Amino acid sequence: MGINMTYKEFKRHVFTIYSENYNGEDVSPIEYGIQRAKFEEIKLERLIVLAEQTDFSTAKRKVAGWRRQLERVHQIRARLEQRKTETMAADRFYARIEPTVPVRIHDTRRSSPMIIP
Repeated sequence: MGINMTYKEFKRHVFTIYSENYNGEDVSPIEYGIQRAKFEEIKLERLIVLAEQTDFSTAKRKVAGWRRQLERVHQIRARLEQRKTETMAADRFYARIEPTVPVRIHDTRRSSPMIIP
């Protein structure tokens, strides 16, 4: 890949990068989103580098769109990482709370008692 690349070769490389699929692990939705965002960042960065190695005006226009997409992916990843830290903090907080005993309320209209957790 270099400046002597034809437009057809450039399009073939772009198609190859676009067609790469993310095969995520079976993890929590937040962790999946973070991993997916990392994958998309790498993909977009590769597209930008590829386009910057050419002299095609079409490729230069595509770079602007890819940079906007990359910025959105950065924002999404930052939000998900913030949610992950908030969730971990909440999990630590709730782990310290003593479990409560269920309360039994007898209802005279029902044959079995209601259990309220």
